[in-house]
Amino acid sequence: MSINAIISNSLTGLFTNQAALRVTSSNIANINTPGYARQIIQQEAIVNGSTMGGVRISDIIRVVDKFLVKATYDANADYSRYEVENTFHSRIQSLLGRPDQNNSLSGRIDEVFSSLSEMALNPLSIILKESALSSINGFGDEIGGLASKIQDMRLDASNQIAEQVDRINALTLRIESLNPLIIRETLTGGEPGALIETRAQALSELSTIIDLNITDSGNNNIHVATSTGISLVGATRSLLKYSPPGLVNSSTLFSQIIVHEVDNVSGVVRPSNTALDGDLRGGTLKGLLNLRDKDLPEIALQLGSMASGFADELNRVHNMNVAVPTPNNLEGINSGLLISDNHNFTGEAVFAITDANGDLVSKVNIDFGVTGPSIGAVIAAVNAGLGGAGTLSLTNGVMSLTASSGTNGVSISQVDGNESSRAGRGFSHFFGMNNLVEASQPSHFQTGVVGTDNHGFTAGGTILLQLNDINGVKKTEFNMTISGTSFNDILSSLNASPLSSYATFSLSSTGELVATPNSGMGEVKLHIQTDNTARGASNMGMSDFFGLGDSYRMDAVNDLGVRQAIKDDPNRMALARFDQTAVVGENSLSIGDQSGAQALKELENSVRSYKKAGGLSATSATLSQYSGNLLANLGLRAKLAENSMIDNQALSEELTRKSSDISGVNLDEELGNMIMYQNAYAASARMLTMAKELFDTILRIV
Repeated sequence: MSINAIISNSLTGLFTNQAALRVTSSNIANINTPGYARQIIQQEAIVNGSTMGGVRISDIIRVVDKFLVKATYDANADYSRYEVENTFHSRIQSLLGRPDQNNSLSGRIDEVFSSLSEMALNPLSIILKESALSSINGFGDEIGGLASKIQDMRLDASNQIAEQVDRINALTLRIESLNPLIIRETLTGGEPGALIETRAQALSELSTIIDLNITDSGNNNIHVATSTGISLVGATRSLLKYSPPGLVNSSTLFSQIIVHEVDNVSGVVRPSNTALDGDLRGGTLKGLLNLRDKDLPEIALQLGSMASGFADELNRVHNMNVAVPTPNNLEGINSGLLISDNHNFTGEAVFAITDANGDLVSKVNIDFGVTGPSIGAVIAAVNAGLGGAGTLSLTNGVMSLTASSGTNGVSISQVDGNESSRAGRGFSHFFGMNNLVEASQPSHFQTGVVGTDNHGFTAGGTILLQLNDINGVKKTEFNMTISGTSFNDILSSLNASPLSSYATFSLSSTGELVATPNSGMGEVKLHIQTDNTARGASNMGMSDFFGLGDSYRMDAVNDLGVRQAIKDDPNRMALARFDQTAVVGENSLSIGDQSGAQALKELENSVRSYKKAGGLSATSATLSQYSGNLLANLGLRAKLAENSMIDNQALSEELTRKSSDISGVNLDEELGNMIMYQNAYAASARMLTMAKELFDTILRIV
């Protein structure tokens, strides 16, 4: 072997072992770095023809089990999803309070019925009346405040989604910038290990935000996509865009997360309609979307269902009762009905005028089965029967009954055994003429219309309807123009639209507009983007008339409380019952009558039907029982989120431990390698010294 060959061999040994020492030092320095995978040196002999010519590094390998890495990424995504869900559900539990506390929902309901029971013993006590009204308002404040906080949490989730989207964009940009550097180092025989490790750390963080599918394209280049195949980093990089709203309420329509491609040369963001929202399976982003679009709206819907049931039951009984003395006027809410509409009532109701002492001035018993078919016919019959002592009228959808004399009062009562009914509600109850409580939205949308009824909406009006899936992802939309004359014509228009691919529209037996998902479509949600329709003189839009979309049911909690007229004058609280056997001149109201107050008290044990709301199935229950069901459901949601988080945390930790057993740094092993590489380096240096000495000896001889 020539001296030059000795020098060449020794130099390759120096360079190779120097690189090996750098790798070993890096391993030791990162012994406590989470997720770090140790690197090992692979060496090979340099062969020139048939002659061995030294040593070189053939590869620097990160010691990883690709299966375990993929499994760890998946477990991290699931753990992160349930972790954020658990955080939000824990916040909800802290808002609910303990069931045995007065400020909890159950405590507030118990307080209402306790105060009603006390008032029933002495209905003349103004103090007990005010106490009962205060407890009703207290319940309204409690459930309204809770519903408001639920919407605040949706806003918080939306803002966190925006933060996570920005983080995803930063991480994918980093991965994209590392890919070509790693390829270059790989192709030129460099040391890509440190760059690969940096990329792996970015991928690990990305896997906690979004579920990933990573494929190797060769030369250590990778392609990153979601588990459903939406590309994030590949031939081009994707840029996610999301615009969070400034405020959130029950009707807020959130923008979707759109996946745009970025031009590699110009950096221009290409327009796209590809949405990410429905294609996620795990990660913090999935958890936040699930909370914003599913869990929190379902909870808001349950609260709305509870509030509407509370209001409707109190109003049902209060509308059967009569205040003593009777008020001069009873005025309802905007029903959306027109004077030309069919009244669609059955049974009987009594309309009466009494003086300040409760003596009967005039009354008329209206049998809706024999009265003319229209609301106008009912009004005419009542006014004729009262003989000028009072006037029933419908103005802009609002029904009112007014005594002609300022000293007289009015009342409407049901005929026992043949009560008036439209969609299950008596005349006064349906029009809300003697309601005890009110809210920003009606407590029901059972309109009582049938398909052949005149729809009454002004021709040419438009309403833009959107169908979403259970996760809030848009499926389709339809801008309907009002035409035809009947509600059947409206149904035909809806069922011939793009919406019909997902749902079939119909009227229920109580006049609700129902969207039934088609077979195999899963649950769908109707959302109203714009509504420019108007129903005659009531000026009520189609969405308001039918309560289209979950926002109406959610908003039954907003501003829930005692009706302002009764709040101003507690004596307008109806706690008696009208004596229908009384004739003109006789007393029809007793000042100390407890029957109406007793009926309010008995609501505690009254069972009513509740529709499916969020995670609560349709059921029949008392108000207290429904409250208990709601709280139990919220507790179950919180427990499921906690258990899922704990289970996936355990899985993630176990996979991380197994991966660490393979990839982790062993200090003893690395110190042994360091001694070996140091000795090899010293041996190579000694060979170089020997070659120098040989040259020196030759030169001295010459």
